[in-house]
Amino acid sequence: MSKLGCPCGNVIPDQTDYLPYKGHVLSDLHCDDFFEWVVEQTQRYLEATREGRRGAWLIEEGFKQDYIDLKLSDSEVLHDLIYTRFLTLKRDMYECDMCGRLHVQAQNGPRFVAYGPDNGCFNAVLDAPARE
Repeated sequence: MSKLGCPCGNVIPDQTDYLPYKGHVLSDLHCDDFFEWVVEQTQRYLEATREGRRGAWLIEEGFKQDYIDLKLSDSEVLHDLIYTRFLTLKRDMYECDMCGRLHVQAQNGPRFVAYGPDNGCFNAVLDAPARE
């Protein structure tokens, strides 16, 4: 997506990374399954790597030889594996910096549903500081 129009008339751009008004929603229905999948896949990857089967395992998981030829680090491979799965489950969310409406991507599509805050203001709810 590159721009989202808000009913207030504001245009919300999405043309870069690390936007303070953009977030992602992972439904509670998928949360436990997602983290169980992460643990299982990480364990399977580590076992394959220990056994010298890293390339074969990646092929089994649907990666192509040109990906394997990149000779990425374990952390880069795990990032790609986990992030690719996350992309299939998450929905995007944007907060209008004019009126504060939250625009949540509707399930299975590019359409968004808007929810307005009681105070009618931008509240920066998606710009929360990271926990350590």
